[in-house]
Amino acid sequence: MRPMTEQPKSLDDLRAEIDRLDETMHRLLIERGAIIDALIRVKRTGETGSAFRPGREADMMRRLVSRHSGRLPFSAVEHIWRTIISGFTHVQAPYSVHIDGAGGDASLRDLARFQMGFDVPVLVEDSPEKVIEAVAGSQGNLGLIALGKSRSAWWEALGKPGGPVIMARLPFLIYAGRPAATPAVVIAKPLGDAAVDEVAAVAADFASAPQEGMFDVMAETFTDRWRGLVAVPSASLPEGAPRLGSFARPIDLMARVDAVAVAG
Repeated sequence: MRPMTEQPKSLDDLRAEIDRLDETMHRLLIERGAIIDALIRVKRTGETGSAFRPGREADMMRRLVSRHSGRLPFSAVEHIWRTIISGFTHVQAPYSVHIDGAGGDASLRDLARFQMGFDVPVLVEDSPEKVIEAVAGSQGNLGLIALGKSRSAWWEALGKPGGPVIMARLPFLIYAGRPAATPAVVIAKPLGDAAVDEVAAVAADFASAPQEGMFDVMAETFTDRWRGLVAVPSASLPEGAPRLGSFARPIDLMARVDAVAVAG
């Protein structure tokens, strides 16, 4: 309870506090930029290719989830952080994002902008295979390919020596009403220690469609045979099994809410 002698703050006082916070946030972004300048000098990422770090991004998103509260929608918080991360990544090592426009590019363009902001150039390709080809021919560009039913087993073009592999699965955070919710994967050239090996992406090939629930099927196509891109926990994958990349396990916030409701 507010002490009897304390008066409610006026509208001008509250606006002044907001201005102070806005200035503080801006100054912190400038300070972050100065650290990135030092990082560039140490790592010289402008000469070595992509500064994409899916593991660090996943850790940041997990920390956001753990501490978020208040009136601001979480989608706004995620988008702000994504824009900050991608903007500074682009400063370290300029890159473009190639997206598959074969089925209409509106949803993937929305996903790219939500994920990477408006500073990163988005280039539309004619097919998933063209996205993979463009990333393979670049120094550090990324690719964005939608998941689901497909006209071709495009994922079989991944995993060639030194060529693009899957590095992230989107959306990483799953929650009700989220914008830009199109399921997709991010592909990039191998990132070494920057990669995350929680879930492996593997190509599957069967004479007919496998039993439902046998795999987490990310994408599939069927002509004379069923072929699919499936996700398998890396710890469950036999040693030496061929893989087309790996990624951090997405967080389903709706499942967490349901679990809490059942427990309650």
